[in-house]
Amino acid sequence: MFLSDLLVVFAVTAVVVFACGRARVPSVVGLLASGVLVGPYGLSLVADIDSVNTLAEVGVVVLLFTVGLEISLSRLVVMLPLMLQVGLPQVCVTATIVAAATWWYLGTLPQAIFAGLLVAMSSTAIALKMLGDRGETASPHGRIAVAVLLLQDLLVVVAMLAVPLLAVAAGADPVSPAAPADAPHGATPRGGLLPAALVGLAVVAALLAVGRVAVPLVLHEVVRTRNRELFLITIVLVCLGTAALTAQVGLSLALGAFLAGLMLSESEYGHQAFTEVLPFRDTLASLFFVSVGMMLDVRFLAAHAALIAVTVVAILVAKTLATAVPAALAGFPPRTGLLAGVAIAQVGEFSFVLGARGVEARLLDSRDHQTFLAAAVATMAVTPLVSAVLPAGLERLGRRAGLSRWLRDTAPDEVESQATGHVVIAGYGLNGRNLAAALEECGVPHVVLELNPQTVRSELARGVDIRYGDCTRAAVLEHAGVERARALVIAISDPASTRRSVNVARGLAPGVRIIVRTEHVAEVEELEALGADEVVPAEFETAVTVFERVLDLYEVPEDTIDDLATRLRLENYGLLRRPPRRLAARQRAPESVGVCRVPPGGYAVSRSIGDLGVRTTTGATVIAVRRAGRTVTNPGPSFVLEAGDAASLVGTPDERRRGRELLERLASAGGLRPGTAGD
Repeated sequence: MFLSDLLVVFAVTAVVVFACGRARVPSVVGLLASGVLVGPYGLSLVADIDSVNTLAEVGVVVLLFTVGLEISLSRLVVMLPLMLQVGLPQVCVTATIVAAATWWYLGTLPQAIFAGLLVAMSSTAIALKMLGDRGETASPHGRIAVAVLLLQDLLVVVAMLAVPLLAVAAGADPVSPAAPADAPHGATPRGGLLPAALVGLAVVAALLAVGRVAVPLVLHEVVRTRNRELFLITIVLVCLGTAALTAQVGLSLALGAFLAGLMLSESEYGHQAFTEVLPFRDTLASLFFVSVGMMLDVRFLAAHAALIAVTVVAILVAKTLATAVPAALAGFPPRTGLLAGVAIAQVGEFSFVLGARGVEARLLDSRDHQTFLAAAVATMAVTPLVSAVLPAGLERLGRRAGLSRWLRDTAPDEVESQATGHVVIAGYGLNGRNLAAALEECGVPHVVLELNPQTVRSELARGVDIRYGDCTRAAVLEHAGVERARALVIAISDPASTRRSVNVARGLAPGVRIIVRTEHVAEVEELEALGADEVVPAEFETAVTVFERVLDLYEVPEDTIDDLATRLRLENYGLLRRPPRRLAARQRAPESVGVCRVPPGGYAVSRSIGDLGVRTTTGATVIAVRRAGRTVTNPGPSFVLEAGDAASLVGTPDERRRGRELLERLASAGGLRPGTAGD
């Protein structure tokens, strides 16, 4: 029965999300709408709702685990000024406005504070998708939005910890997360709430202190086995094990998952862990949004449409102003603050998690929860539309006298944008290592992706920006900033992985220049078809090196050799990829190159190549002349030879021998009259 319910959920969800995608409606809205359709207030297509909710709970755990992976101490330091200047005031102002507006209705201040926390959170998924689709993540308002969202992600954990405290302060009858399933409502952990809170804080501190050292060491040993399945199992074990441990001491499963992600965020395996968990997060978190939609009573929505509409407008206005005003105080123009405020004006997905906890803790009754769900879904649907039309509206408003300087999009100088124009190097073998050294010497920023754990650890100790990650995974390339990079160099030895990397990278970053090192010339065309801009086959470069060395033995001028090698590369290795032609009809020996010198007092001194009749009398062709350190390629008939010139002759051995005899002959020995032999 459960499998059939799950099949129905995914089938309906696929259709609805597809329709939302075609209509350019955020997928979160489609997931919520799917829950409405299959839930008890819709078509009642799902019988075993409890099992779906259990999977949804796992989805929340995985979702917060990935949030912890994406938040690192280094990132917190970079975003800290904006988080304190704009993010913290935004959350506090929004929560205060909502608490003041709902206190009279909810009856107690703790319940009003909880309502403020619900509304203060924004949707990271929707906001980042909107900014990313428009290429505005690195814009001034995009950086403000990202900083505020990052702070909110951290405060979600604080809000979860605050739920039981607010419930006790409100005189509600909370269900303790640590209490057994058959415990009566209101049971608290043994010893009282304060000792339990202290134990919980101690557990959090211990997990962060021990886990940030122990977990990376364990993963290092796992990665050395080169077993992807074992790596994934270990990641899941760390996530669920930490979540179970926090649940045992009265904290939430989601908090434990967040801490597990934070343990790994600073390790060299964080990016790869995020990539491995990402498919599970997207699938299971989708079930969470569907389960939230199941709780939405469409009849309640229709009966209280006016109340919900007013609530939605109030939320959008309050959250926009709560962002724009602190941004203006931080030195940003009003336009920047308004765009950032609208981008994060919706209610967030984590608010659904808090809302469910609030219902369990008796901070919200079913009617208030339904009002919140309806308003939250509406803000998610409206925000993308408002965000799309607001820039044009501000631009028209800015044309009015006296407003243009207030509505331009600029930012304070101290706010830095994301790094752009760097090089992403996939693979740290001989080629990748040499390239990284050259880029370091020239001061070109670069990021290295490598799957050898020993190499990653040793190079990190040397200060190299190297990360453990599979370059065939989109999330790994995104973390390396491939969309903002100037070039991606793929220097790995696995042909299948090389092809996948090119294909994935071209889909993520249509404008990046992709340079690929491959083993064989036969792979060039396929890689170019997948999106590679330049393909350098190792066997071709070996062939070029060989003929350069051979020509050097015959003292062919360096410029001539370089010119030939350059022409071969410019022709995309066409001369070596082209099948050899059969010259049986000509019945002549293979041509080669020889070098001879014009002696002082020689017959050829002060004579032109045409006057000497080199080609007509000997059959050889002068392809280059090196004089005083300079090389003249393809000299014409009017080129005059001088003593000491090194002439490169091409032809059969007999033709080169006759040409050498002509050019090296002394004047006293006489010579052939120009033009006599071939006339």
